[in-house]
Amino acid sequence: MVTTRSGLLLNSRRGMALIAMLLIVVAVPVVLFGSIEILLLALAGCALAAVMFSRPEVTTMVVIFVFYTNLSVVAVRGGVPEILALSFFVMLGLPLLYALFVQKQPLIINSVLLLMIVYLGFSLLSGILSVQPSATYSRINNFLIEGLILYALILNCIRTIDVLQKAVWVLLAAGALIGSLSVYQSVTGNYDNDFGGLAQVSNAAINAGEETFLGDQRTVSRLSGQIGEKNRYAQTMVVLLPLAVSRVLYERSRRRQLIAAVCGMLILGGTLLSFSRGAGLAIVALFFAMAALQVVRFRHWLVLAVATPLLILVIAPDYLERISTLGEVSDLASGNTGQTDGSILGRATENLAALYVFFDHPIVGVGPGQVTRYIRDAGNELGLRHLTEDRRAHNMYLEELADTGILGFSAFMGILLVTVTRLYQLMRYWQSRNNEYFQTLAGLLLAVFAYMVTAIFLHLSYARYYWFLLALAGAGIYVFNHAKLRLERREDPA
Repeated sequence: MVTTRSGLLLNSRRGMALIAMLLIVVAVPVVLFGSIEILLLALAGCALAAVMFSRPEVTTMVVIFVFYTNLSVVAVRGGVPEILALSFFVMLGLPLLYALFVQKQPLIINSVLLLMIVYLGFSLLSGILSVQPSATYSRINNFLIEGLILYALILNCIRTIDVLQKAVWVLLAAGALIGSLSVYQSVTGNYDNDFGGLAQVSNAAINAGEETFLGDQRTVSRLSGQIGEKNRYAQTMVVLLPLAVSRVLYERSRRRQLIAAVCGMLILGGTLLSFSRGAGLAIVALFFAMAALQVVRFRHWLVLAVATPLLILVIAPDYLERISTLGEVSDLASGNTGQTDGSILGRATENLAALYVFFDHPIVGVGPGQVTRYIRDAGNELGLRHLTEDRRAHNMYLEELADTGILGFSAFMGILLVTVTRLYQLMRYWQSRNNEYFQTLAGLLLAVFAYMVTAIFLHLSYARYYWFLLALAGAGIYVFNHAKLRLERREDPA
């Protein structure tokens, strides 16, 4: 019996059924439309489907790359029909079907997935009891598609350690590509070319250097990458840094270590050129977390601690001045708001307003996505900064509290805490047993931690990246827990 590398039995009944299905798919458009163009497209689609079905892990990698580089959304902006551009998401159904019906593997449902269903229930309850239930539809629908379904698909498509490691490398390649475009823009000063939307430039700019005697002020553009929003771009990039470090620390091949290091530097470059202060704090927090978790040896940690500021000076020297404005937070805390940066003052107003909204609606909140309707009035009562339009809270945790109350917030944080706890437990288990497994788990844990830090300064927008990161962590928990069980059975066969 002939088999492919992926194990698909070409002469089996499943193979014959697949060929029959493809022939039917080709015949239908020909009969209905009688067009040679339609026939060629159908044949190309069938060929692509056959390749994807025979190599399901490749399909998963393609989807992850397209997803993280935001290529589908960029394609829509370029004129590609939305239904065609976004259909890549459906491609994950092929690896899932292959696992379930060809390999006869069970459907993976973990505790986080169950908590996500509970969170969905509380969100629906909060929406129903809100002042305007129809206004919650968009947020709940987005969570269902970009949260629950995305999580389940990624969890069920990454079932082996090998596929997980490949997924990490694909993410590093995606981050390095986007970061290299930002570095190119910065080095050449050519911000007009956004590379089809993969290297967008924000309308915002920061002041750099001292104002001249004539009153001139040099400004630096803030880059926003494939996302089109500078702080979100930084958030999607900074979570990849621990994954790059994990590859450098565990790969045995010097060539792979070098590739991972280069990817990390390009990802860091993209992060810095967004001039996001929250991402800067996340990088600092990562250094302390790596030391506390003993992820790196002291000499490696020292190299990173020295090399990172040097890279900042080379790639984005104005970033240090940008970070220095965080010192104004102490002025805000002491009540001296006269010299406080406007964006810091605005975010403080929005966050305190969200907290006040929660106090007024503590059990089920005001409804998913509806805190925006309350923040302006609540914020203006504080007297810190006058808000002239509806705003969101610049804090994922406070906004979730205000939106869904203590019920929804408990389920939401339960999802996060279960993921972090299981990653930490497995990381400690493998620390003395397998450095590759330990470093991969540490990279995933620190990636989630980096997102948690940035979420202190950002609400949950572009939520698909958050749920994807948790899904990748969930897949890591699944595959390394199974490896743990196999090891324990070998050590104690009785």
